[in-house]
Amino acid sequence: MRRLSGQTLIELLITVSVVTTGLFAAAALVFSNLQLSDRDADEVVAVNLAREGIELAKELRDSNWLAGDPFDQGLANGSDYTATPRWTGGAAEATFSFDFTASTMDDDNTVISQIADAASPGFYANGLVGNTTIWRRLMTFHPICDTAGGESVLDDGEDCAGGPKIGIRIESHLQWQRKGQVFDRVMYDDVYDWR
Repeated sequence: MRRLSGQTLIELLITVSVVTTGLFAAAALVFSNLQLSDRDADEVVAVNLAREGIELAKELRDSNWLAGDPFDQGLANGSDYTATPRWTGGAAEATFSFDFTASTMDDDNTVISQIADAASPGFYANGLVGNTTIWRRLMTFHPICDTAGGESVLDDGEDCAGGPKIGIRIESHLQWQRKGQVFDRVMYDDVYDWR
């Protein structure tokens, strides 16, 4: 009769190390996917909040046109072009304006809250009474001037000296913090006075 040999200790150690390596790789992949899922969800919210800021500025420009007011009324405070959209009123009759007290992302006015109203749950905005979120938003309205060399976009504090203001570059800056890391997203759009 022939004697069958069993598994040696070396074969067993190799098998255990291969299986362990595979399990660790699978666990690392799962945790990496969970982190990326959180980040993707944050990116979607950030883009939508930045886009909302731009749309609010466009709405104010359009309302100014309809009222016969200057197109940039409410989109600057002298030479201060940084602002946050502020909501007033209840959820159903909410109105907004731009508050020019914030100048940096660290100002308290930039914090976005989530409304604690059952009529409109999940509504995010600056200046609401509600649950504070991880989001901060700061708008900057850069003047677009008609100069001898064409159009020029000015920085905060500069004014269209010598040329008419023909538009505004809307900068919507979002910032949030997740697990000790700070993320920034900025969206731009140019609007003009077509009247």
